[in-house]
Amino acid sequence: MSEWLTRILTLIIMAMTMVGVLRATLARDWRSLGGVVLLSGLALLVLTNGGDFRDAVLGDLRGAEEGGAAPTDGEPHDDSGLWLPLGLGVGAPVAAFGIVGLWAVIRRRRGRKLRKRAAHAVAQERRAAIEAEHEKVLDAYAAYLCDPLAVLDRPALDDVTTPQTVAFLAAMDVAADARRSGELDIYRPAVSNLKAAWRAADEHARKAGLRHLPPQERATVTRARALLEIALDGAGGEHERRAAYAKARTLLGGILTLPKQAVAAVETTARIPLTKDTA
Repeated sequence: MSEWLTRILTLIIMAMTMVGVLRATLARDWRSLGGVVLLSGLALLVLTNGGDFRDAVLGDLRGAEEGGAAPTDGEPHDDSGLWLPLGLGVGAPVAAFGIVGLWAVIRRRRGRKLRKRAAHAVAQERRAAIEAEHEKVLDAYAAYLCDPLAVLDRPALDDVTTPQTVAFLAAMDVAADARRSGELDIYRPAVSNLKAAWRAADEHARKAGLRHLPPQERATVTRARALLEIALDGAGGEHERRAAYAKARTLLGGILTLPKQAVAAVETTARIPLTKDTA
């Protein structure tokens, strides 16, 4: 019975020792770590060698009463009870450091994954913001190309001999290449340059207007613009709108060329009544 009780107490002390060692190691409290190992070792030393100590003391007492040396059975003294406290004193810190080291490795790997995931999310947000700025410029340019009246008001924005327009078109190509590359460090400055080039080209076209044309041609473009307004007016009749559009194209011939997007916008609008009637 006493042997089983000793084993149970030994297991309890060892479990409490491991818990104490882990706590002290995680807290980096080396003084507490040493105290836990020392106290646990002493407790196990007493527990595992208590019987031998008691027998030795009683034997000495009996020998003193009988006036002779303590009896001995001639067998060598068993020191196995010393190995358990010694093994615990060495093994517990080693096991604790191993567990803590493994936990630290797991935490570092997990931290790297979390940081990588967070960095990817931030990069995606940055890319979305840059793409939104990019699309804003492209939408503004597309709206200009699809608006024949805007083209007649700012023809320089569609003139590839105008330096500001040339710079804008080049910046647009660079931004498109940077977007395909996927490198945000390249894409962001490319979009910034595109925005600046668009502002410069648009402002120049608004200021220049039709001043680069001779007075007679400016008057012709003004008449053509008025005819295009009629062609784009949904309240007008189909024949009137088609005639106005054809006259405007004739007047603009040799002076200004409408972009194909603007031509498609006018022709689509002019065909709406015909499509409805034949549907």
